[in-house]
Amino acid sequence: MRRVVVIMCAALLFVPLSIKNRMSQDIPAPAVFRVLSSGSITVKISGEVLHSGIYEVPANSLAKNVINMAVPLRPLEQFTVSSSAVTPLHNGSAVKLVVQSDGTSLLTAGRMTVAEQMVLGIPLDISSMSDADFDRLPGIGPVLAGRIVAYRQNNGGILHVNDLLGIKGIGKMKYQKLRTYFQRP
Repeated sequence: MRRVVVIMCAALLFVPLSIKNRMSQDIPAPAVFRVLSSGSITVKISGEVLHSGIYEVPANSLAKNVINMAVPLRPLEQFTVSSSAVTPLHNGSAVKLVVQSDGTSLLTAGRMTVAEQMVLGIPLDISSMSDADFDRLPGIGPVLAGRIVAYRQNNGGILHVNDLLGIKGIGKMKYQKLRTYFQRP
């Protein structure tokens, strides 16, 4: 009789465990739609916000969405969005909320400074940099920065990173160091 009781108790313990193990092995059905994650971007938020600073946000975020992360100082009832703030933000964007004299809030989007982008490791846009921006790069002084800008202007206003090799004063070693500032690692 004792044996029957022990076997019954063992069976009562074994059955729930086997059911639990069997359920955990079920493979979920694949999703019909996949969410493609394009990563995140680094954005600077400033102006009339409680927590200005550098934020990491999902790629393709809009300025009006990220400004809420920094907690606006006033409710955004009367809200004007500049034309630059209606397109998706990019890595290195700078969003600013300014309360104007009439009480309306103006939201603008631009770019971080070259120095900020360099510190954060954000690739620079070689086609939009000024000679002062190039001068900030290590190994480039004001004369070489002027040559780079002049080369860009003489070649249609667009400069590619590999075009730096054609500029007097930039050899292979200097080019290798400079290209890291314009390309994602």
